[in-house]
Amino acid sequence: MKLEELFNKLTTSVHIKADRYILKKEGTPADWKLIREDKVFSEEEVREIINEILSSPKAVVEIDRQYTKVVQLERFRIVIVFPPVSDKTEITCVRPIKKLSLDEYLESFREYGENSLEKLKERINAKVEGLLIAGAPGQGKTTFAQALTEYFSKNKKIVKTLESPRDLYIEADLTQYSKNYASINEIYDILLLSRPDYVIFDEMRNDEDFNLYIDLRLAGVGMVGVVHSTSPFAAIQRFIHRIELGVIPNVIDTVIFVDKGKIAKVLTLNILVKVPEGMADPGLARPVVEVRNFIDNNLEYEIYTFGEQTIIVPVSKNIQKNNEEIIKKVEDSVRAILDNKKFKVELINQKYAVIWVSEKHKKDIIGRKGRIIKDLEQILSMKLDVRTFSN
Repeated sequence: MKLEELFNKLTTSVHIKADRYILKKEGTPADWKLIREDKVFSEEEVREIINEILSSPKAVVEIDRQYTKVVQLERFRIVIVFPPVSDKTEITCVRPIKKLSLDEYLESFREYGENSLEKLKERINAKVEGLLIAGAPGQGKTTFAQALTEYFSKNKKIVKTLESPRDLYIEADLTQYSKNYASINEIYDILLLSRPDYVIFDEMRNDEDFNLYIDLRLAGVGMVGVVHSTSPFAAIQRFIHRIELGVIPNVIDTVIFVDKGKIAKVLTLNILVKVPEGMADPGLARPVVEVRNFIDNNLEYEIYTFGEQTIIVPVSKNIQKNNEEIIKKVEDSVRAILDNKKFKVELINQKYAVIWVSEKHKKDIIGRKGRIIKDLEQILSMKLDVRTFSN
């Protein structure tokens, strides 16, 4: 086949346009270059290549429209566009050049420390049920999804894939569904009735895709979605106005951002009732979705409702540092009163903290008629609340 002859071991994609020089990308997601071939195909030659592709017994036409076609030919994903959609007949052929295992991907995470690597392995093994794989086009998201698919399968999980087109290069034992040949309702019924442990949803693009991911996850199916985004948090934002705030952590618990073929960042989500950062009044406590950096557990974003608006607040590293200083200051003050007695300080925000003590020591920190705690509030310039925990 003429098309295959244009590829070598390092070629990731070939771009053919009638009467124009052929362009090729060679290299890896971390290091590729664009090469212009001194070769031009006429309109007739491009049409011949298209006919050759479509007539191949191994070709599967995933999308077939009047002026556009998407074909999966073994490991080649081929996009064909005809005029008037494009100004000239065009073929774009993409091929993965490397197949990595999950362990090889995880090795790229070792630079953050052995402890972080083990924690991520543990999370994937035991806790991940609503995972997003995010990244810019061509950075290795689908390759990572492919590695995760085979990892789950080898660990005795029933795994199905949902793709458009079906270009995950995985074991033949695994079933790959195409949403181009069935309605969303049909796909939903099939996946619920077949009861997979995980569904790998490659290339989530439109409202239907996101709603299907949400419905399946809320039905109890483990979901892994692949999303185009320029940052890990941008992937979360795609869900914020599609679902109630309190449900978000049940739908997405982990975001893995892939950049240049490596795991660049991991975010985790959870929800709790608290006073949002920057607010001082304890009466403003509300459900807040916290988005934390998996490596150091630092809070990066808060998502909550204020009035009828959903508010997204980035939490700066300076606030994180100030919070640690405030906690230490409160702890030192409380320790001066309670000495070696057991207590814990929970910082709600920079102007409000909760001091947890045992019931029998509560009076020691409050003082007669609340004098001690009032003095502490004046010294620290913040509101303090004393609560008890079990011994």
